[in-house]
Amino acid sequence: MTKTFKFSNKEIVNLFKEVLAAMEVKKFSIFRIRAYQNVIITIEGLTVSVFNLWENNKLDEIPGVGPTLKSHMDELFTTGRVVEFDAIKHDLPQGMFELLGLRGIGAKKAYKLAAAFKLHSREDTLEIIKNAALSHKIQNLDGFGEKSEEQILISLTEMKKTKQEKPRMLLMQAEEIAGRITSYLKNHPEIKDAVVMGSYRRRAPTIGDLDIAIKTTDSQAALNYFLKYPEIEEVVVSGDKRVAVTLSNDIQVDIRVCEDDDFGSMMQYFTGSKNHNIILRTYALEHGCSLSEYGIKKRGELNKFTCEEDFYNFIKLPYIPPEIRHGTKEIELAQKNKLPNLIQITDLKGDLHSHTIASDGLNSFQEMVSEAIKLNYDYFGVSDHAPSIQTKGYDDVAKIIENTRRMIDTFNNSQSKIKVLFGYEVNILADSKISLPDELLKILDYAVASIHSSFNQDKKTLTSRLVAAARHPLINIIGHPSGRLINERESADIDWREFFIAAADNNKIIEINSQPNRLDLTEDLIPDALSRNIRLVINSDAHSTGQLNYIKYGIDAARRSWCGKEDIINTQNFDQIIRILQSSSLR
Repeated sequence: MTKTFKFSNKEIVNLFKEVLAAMEVKKFSIFRIRAYQNVIITIEGLTVSVFNLWENNKLDEIPGVGPTLKSHMDELFTTGRVVEFDAIKHDLPQGMFELLGLRGIGAKKAYKLAAAFKLHSREDTLEIIKNAALSHKIQNLDGFGEKSEEQILISLTEMKKTKQEKPRMLLMQAEEIAGRITSYLKNHPEIKDAVVMGSYRRRAPTIGDLDIAIKTTDSQAALNYFLKYPEIEEVVVSGDKRVAVTLSNDIQVDIRVCEDDDFGSMMQYFTGSKNHNIILRTYALEHGCSLSEYGIKKRGELNKFTCEEDFYNFIKLPYIPPEIRHGTKEIELAQKNKLPNLIQITDLKGDLHSHTIASDGLNSFQEMVSEAIKLNYDYFGVSDHAPSIQTKGYDDVAKIIENTRRMIDTFNNSQSKIKVLFGYEVNILADSKISLPDELLKILDYAVASIHSSFNQDKKTLTSRLVAAARHPLINIIGHPSGRLINERESADIDWREFFIAAADNNKIIEINSQPNRLDLTEDLIPDALSRNIRLVINSDAHSTGQLNYIKYGIDAARRSWCGKEDIINTQNFDQIIRILQSSSLR
């Protein structure tokens, strides 16, 4: 097997940022610089592995990655370096790259500092610059001054990062912050609406900062009111139509104000994605229209829009949902009226992965089921982690399973509001075995098999574990198959083609896990699975009653992957779901 070099998305972004900085210092073509800026923004927003995309010949699915960048990534993953990148950076002081990302220090300032203080090595760079600032040796350099020297010292002391360098937060975390801000804003009588735009509105798994549009009849009053928001720590930009601030949690918030007739145009423009807007702008120009955040100009006249639907309709396109504004095929399909009817949370009729206090959940069986009834589910699967035979012994585990079977049957016979299904989440062990024996698995209504340990195994071994679970006659669902934890652990190194073939051949169902830090099966792999006629289920993997609502994040992932309700099995009614589960195992 040919040796490959695996780089994380963060490592790729850092490499590209260093090359971009070198290009800016050396005054490369603005078009080439923008190409790198665009691909950096795109990769920073990905929660899927670029390396995995490359392994599966899917790099062209990353917006902005053309033939040249693709060849560079080929070289990086096959040799561990890019010769052209090394050449671009070769004669620049290495210390400049250590300064990139600090607030107030861009590429050119980093180069000036590195050249002035002879920072030929990255080692001790930050300490040298900090001492220079303390000694007031920076303010006299060309392009610097007392204020910039003070800002550099603050950045170094507090290690403040620029907006682009800050770690991205989970969508769930962004929702909590955005909810507080928009609730505050809507309390003002002159603010008619406040909507979060950008990657947040596209329901991306991670969010960098928050861009909020305010609809108001008094821009200055609205902005002045926002500036009194108690969580603001620093005002970065303050103007007539825009304010940018940093909150006490170091999240940047950009506020833009507009009147009612501009609101639709602003929403479209700042929701993006950037690649979507570039393609949309090209399409509009071909039809004699020019797009901007203020509206659509045609024959010299600016047309304004209160809503996005009218904006798209003006250029003879149907409304394109934010979740699929990737800058790939959506505009082409919109022209042909072939956009999918995306799944909605109201399409779901049940949830097949949840936990109670019987394993690591926080709520009882009764509490979890009561909450499922409030969600209007027809059925609800309780699938605690299976009790361990190694810890409890076979007889005790068998008794637990028999008692749980009896309890669920009694509950189902006692009421007609909901049907509860008895499942377990069983471990796919390091040796590819399942953690419960067949005679106990047969007692269940279904079983979810998941990997929870030994993620450091080689690709062949990890793949064989998933394949073994897919071939097991009493397993129905493969849970969170990549094993990733966003911002914590990358996806496992899996041969997805081999696993998908095994899943398809054995009628297995693959889970889209809705936990905000999982969202697994990942959105780059969902279309692959569907193309092989593999059935998918969106599950909450809830460990408390409140987490049952996490299923909305699984819906987001499915929508971003172009899924309709017909692609997800738990949009089916109880009788249909039973037939599907029966067909996925020999139980």
